[in-house]
Amino acid sequence: MSRCIFGLRRVDKRSASTLNLTVDARCLSALLLTLLLGGCGSLLPPAISRFELQTPRPFGYLIGDEIRHRLIVQTRNDVRLSLNSVPAKGELSRWLNLNKVSLNHDPDSGETVIDLTYQVFYAPNEVKMLSIPGFNLQFTQAGKTVEQAVPAWPFTLSPVKELAVSKDEQGRQYMRPDALPEPLPATSQWLGFYAGLIAAALLGGYLSVLYGLWPVWPKRRIFKRLSAKLDRLPEPQRQAGLTAMHHAFNALYGKPLFASGLQAFFQDHPQYRAAADAIVWFFGWSNRVLFGGQAIAAGDWEKLQGLCRLCRDIECGKR
Repeated sequence: MSRCIFGLRRVDKRSASTLNLTVDARCLSALLLTLLLGGCGSLLPPAISRFELQTPRPFGYLIGDEIRHRLIVQTRNDVRLSLNSVPAKGELSRWLNLNKVSLNHDPDSGETVIDLTYQVFYAPNEVKMLSIPGFNLQFTQAGKTVEQAVPAWPFTLSPVKELAVSKDEQGRQYMRPDALPEPLPATSQWLGFYAGLIAAALLGGYLSVLYGLWPVWPKRRIFKRLSAKLDRLPEPQRQAGLTAMHHAFNALYGKPLFASGLQAFFQDHPQYRAAADAIVWFFGWSNRVLFGGQAIAAGDWEKLQGLCRLCRDIECGKR
């Protein structure tokens, strides 16, 4: 009996030791798993890696001035900004408005830039400390909410005029204007004016020469005068107009011009190549009229007038 009891005790001790080893192994495994998960979690970057509030000077503002703030927030790519947490345009208090809200997000870098433009409408009697209220930006990450607090921003607002307004001898209030700026030197402006005036005079002189308005360059007005003469020429004297057209070409060429010399004429006056076909026609037609006894038809006379106008435009530089 004692042997049996002793054997049971020995068996119980072995079972207990085996159970303890099993429990210790489970605890060790759980501890290692916890450490592993904790190590992996520490390798992940934070949801918000950068937060910056850029503000202007906190003093020297008057009623109606605008104050611009810029928020720069950089997050991981899986973090999304909740637009409902961004302040909306409108009246924030009886003396503060939010006039403009601009939001830009760069999906590659995860950077979000929020521009806020406030406007103050407080009229203090003396320098007063005010504060633009803060708010919380909310971000969503895997169904969870991450918040970033934007602190309130204190600043000072100055009065438009002092509390005790100065008065003149009659006891009336007077306004003091701002100091006038120093006058700018006008020397450079006058030089520019004279330079522009000279350039305009030179350009006008060049155009007047180009369009044949000066009689000292008669070659510029050869076909202009002839065109006016042909328009007034009666029908019985049209042959004289044909001769006048030849005189015009002779005056332009500087010597008598015949059909055989047209190639040399076009080389000396290449601008008249635009009327080459009409000029060649004219010399052939004039030979038939002046030396062949051909009558001047109405259509040929109109064609001659068109050639004269074309040459007038060429000498004036219009073509």
